[in-house]
Amino acid sequence: MKYIYILLTLLITFPVASHSQKKCNKYLEKKCDGYGDPFRFSGQSRNALFELGQKSEFKLAVFGGFEYRVAICAEKNLKGIYFRIREDNTNKNILYDSSSEIEDFLEKMFFVEESKNLIIEVIVPEGDEPKEEQDYSDRYGCMGVLIEYYRKNDSGFN
Repeated sequence: MKYIYILLTLLITFPVASHSQKKCNKYLEKKCDGYGDPFRFSGQSRNALFELGQKSEFKLAVFGGFEYRVAICAEKNLKGIYFRIREDNTNKNILYDSSSEIEDFLEKMFFVEESKNLIIEVIVPEGDEPKEEQDYSDRYGCMGVLIEYYRKNDSGFN
């Protein structure tokens, strides 16, 4: 009987989770505002389904001579989100931590002098309620990490 219960639970939840992940596939295009010209959308941008209490990271290749913008946008139920930009080396030094900024300020612009790899780390804190007492729609939400860039030229005022 126990195995039947587990099987039924998996059969019910898997399609819901799968559907929600698909719902997040185009989240950036629908919900995140880019700066526009001269910035360009980077294919390194990401969409994902996040759960309260989840931490996730991905690598970002940045190139010398370019200005970058990293912006996080998420559904309202994902509260208290913050992100870090780390060096992708043995030390993994933190270059930026949005938790030290004004609450919910989830954007960072920076200039890169020489090409390197970075790590973008996104953290969604636990909610106040225990997970067992939360509805699925309160516990999970879509998030986008928008990466934009443009080649900075040396002409004009600096």
